Amino acid sequence: MNRSAFESWLKALGKAWIDRDPKAAAAICAESVLYYETPFDPPLRSRNEVEKIWQEVPASQKDIEFSYEILSVDEVLGIARWNASFTRVPSEKRDTLDGIFTVKLDNLGLCKEFHQWWVVKP
Repeated sequence: MNRSAFESWLKALGKAWIDRDPKAAAAICAESVLYYETPFDPPLRSRNEVEKIWQEVPASQKDIEFSYEILSVDEVLGIARWNASFTRVPSEKRDTLDGIFTVKLDNLGLCKEFHQWWVVKP
């Protein structure tokens, strides 16, 4: 992996989130992805499972903002700090998240392993 490929992937993830597009979120993952939504739950293990979990976004979030800072990239792993804010539906409560992604991409630039950690900022 290189910085350009990782940055392209992060931009595509952010666009999928902002557009609330589960198909786009799944499309940037390899078919046999290991996708850890939280560090404590078992991973999602397919593009279809990623799409299914992302289907919650359009129903539960709106007015999404997303940014990231690449912290490290080597031939195997990319690490980024990310921030997102959105309005929860239907409560209209605004949440801001601060987190870390670790991402491994295959030779096509698709995510083959994804981990995220995040907290809700006060």
